[in-house]
Amino acid sequence: MKWIARFSTKIQNQVSLFYTLFFSFIAIILLLVSINTWSYSFFRDRIKDEIILNSGLNLNTTVANYEKHIKLIRSIMVGYLFSNDTEILKNGNPLSHYDIVVKAQTNLQYSLNNSLLYLENILYYFKDSRFVIEKDGTRNAETMFSKFYAQSSYTVDFWNKELESSQSFKIYPSAVFNSLTAFENKPIGSLMPILIKSAYDTNFAFIVFMKSSKVYEAFHQSQPESSLLIMDGNQNMIFSSDMVQLPAEIKGKSGSGYSLIKNTYYIYQTSAETGLTYIEVVSDKGLTKQIHRLNLNMLVLILLSLFISLTVSYLIARRFHNPLANMLRSLEAYHPVGLQNITNSRIKEFNLLHNTLHDLSRSNQEFHNDIRSKNTLLQQFAYMTRLKKLEGKGSQLQTSIDANKPYKLILFQIDFKDKFLTEITNGHQRIFNTYKELIEAHFSRMYTDSLTFQLEKDQILSILFIENEEDVGHPDDLDHLVHMLDIDSAYCNFTIAPSSIHKNSSDFVETYQNALDLIKQRRLGEDVQIITEWLPQPALLIPTPSEENELTANLQAGSDAVTIPLADKLLDQLAKAGALAHQFQDFTKDIVNKAMKSMYAQNISIHTFSDRGSPYDLLKACHTLAQYKDFLHWFLARSAAAIKEKKSETDVMTKFVMEYVESNFGDDLSLEAISAKLGITGPYLSTYFKEKTGTNFSDYIFTVRMNKSIEMLRDTDLKVQEIASLVGYFTAASFNRVFKRHTGITPSEFRRLNNKN
Repeated sequence: MKWIARFSTKIQNQVSLFYTLFFSFIAIILLLVSINTWSYSFFRDRIKDEIILNSGLNLNTTVANYEKHIKLIRSIMVGYLFSNDTEILKNGNPLSHYDIVVKAQTNLQYSLNNSLLYLENILYYFKDSRFVIEKDGTRNAETMFSKFYAQSSYTVDFWNKELESSQSFKIYPSAVFNSLTAFENKPIGSLMPILIKSAYDTNFAFIVFMKSSKVYEAFHQSQPESSLLIMDGNQNMIFSSDMVQLPAEIKGKSGSGYSLIKNTYYIYQTSAETGLTYIEVVSDKGLTKQIHRLNLNMLVLILLSLFISLTVSYLIARRFHNPLANMLRSLEAYHPVGLQNITNSRIKEFNLLHNTLHDLSRSNQEFHNDIRSKNTLLQQFAYMTRLKKLEGKGSQLQTSIDANKPYKLILFQIDFKDKFLTEITNGHQRIFNTYKELIEAHFSRMYTDSLTFQLEKDQILSILFIENEEDVGHPDDLDHLVHMLDIDSAYCNFTIAPSSIHKNSSDFVETYQNALDLIKQRRLGEDVQIITEWLPQPALLIPTPSEENELTANLQAGSDAVTIPLADKLLDQLAKAGALAHQFQDFTKDIVNKAMKSMYAQNISIHTFSDRGSPYDLLKACHTLAQYKDFLHWFLARSAAAIKEKKSETDVMTKFVMEYVESNFGDDLSLEAISAKLGITGPYLSTYFKEKTGTNFSDYIFTVRMNKSIEMLRDTDLKVQEIASLVGYFTAASFNRVFKRHTGITPSEFRRLNNKN
């Protein structure tokens, strides 16, 4: 009975000691958690209410300011839209009302001088004539939106499309515009475009550029860690004071309210009049700072509790000195085999420690294998960085080249043929990797230290290191490989450029550049070509200037009876002169470009060739002289047929317009006047004339008048005022301006230069 009592006392002591320590830690943890929870809730609620209240009042003021300003701009522009001067410019040719144009420009300058409107510019935009009136004068629409107000999103095509809409007032997203003229290249600033037009007018509109950043600074009182976003009715962001990503939960919100998402408040308000939604984004950074401060205090308490716990633990640890000492000796004498002896120890900590060390040993082996495989990739990266001449950490990596070991480079270029693309689909990269592995396996058997990797999408580079300086390498190191590659020559063109043996690492990039130059020395053919020597190529004057003029003229005329024999003759001359493969490619591509330009000039659709694919893709599949000739025979015949078909078309309506303009170039040649004589509408005539001739109706009339005025200036002694009246211009000033835009000089200068001749 005594030993039972001692055992009970021992168990009681153990249980008492364990639970004393255990409940002490639990009490400290619960205390700290309760303090943290109370402090977090208190500060979070107080700061949350403050953020919502202040930000809501600030947003109300911002919305009122923005809405008032937008309403003011709309009111001003409606006055412009329905003014008598605007109606006159809309219903006629703006160029014929020079005095009204000047007056409109003056009015624009007056409005833009009001700094409180925050406007950069106001444009009169006439879509059909591509004519723009702005504060500094008049512009061509293409020049205005590609140079003076250049922005990739707001091009001439964009505004033409927007004029087709029935919306009379529309605000567009703010963007940074640039001035890209011959005299300056600078940013204009962040501007918000606004379109004002009549609902059913698709030809004329006002385009207002509002200084979005200035408006934001004037109308919004910015707070720390806050941003302002403005969304239109279609949930498109038209302004953002910072680069803020709007969460999906906020998109589509309307009315008034707020949301808290990831420690950020989104306070929004929608305007009933404009439909714009204003969103103020406020970060609760202050709350986070207070919680961090609280956590710091808690850390102090935790450290204090740890100190107390460690003191108590030290007193207890003395009773467990021997087990701890045994465990330390086990760690010092660690060996994977020895650990098996303690796997079944009654102390669970020993078993846990053994299993952990065993897992670490296995993980170490896995890491070692992974690092070895990644080291190869790192070497490839280092070589590629050096070859591409890229600066950065990659260029500092040490490679075998840096040891100045003798080395040679072998560059492979693989071009897949149409037969491969036809028979093997979706296998380009897989087959390319197969070739890389084949080349790598071939050289690894001959050179103990070699590296093969893909350098470009169609190039493989092998770096071979020579062990002994006296060794010149394997003389037959390419013979077996070429024999294997030649089997696939029906599917791919292989070009191989081996370098000589080099020793200095400083020659590495130059050696690679020499290999690239050798690759370009490939000749016509579908075999495996090994190029070991660079041969200078004589300058080829093919075609001669007279032959090029003859080729161009017959391409434009659609005379394949001349162009096909001439192309064959020029190809034969290239072959006789020993031209390289890329020279044949460049020559043939030049012919295709000339033919394409001729067809575009005559408004011929390039879809004529869509049955066989793009001519440029077909050209890439040419590798022999016969293939180049076959391609040009087909291409020149098809292009000539398309040109002949276009020229054979007859059009009574277009012929009438041209004859009438030629006979009455000084009279009223407005679109409405001529369409009335034909009994059709003006827009229909404009579209029809453009489709048939490839020229805008107004541009054609302008060209005829300028040509007539040039003839009279050159052949008569009539005054400039008289000539201006004869060709349909009411004032000499407007005639001088358009004549200089057409020729680059004034009528008087033109007459003086021609009289000298």
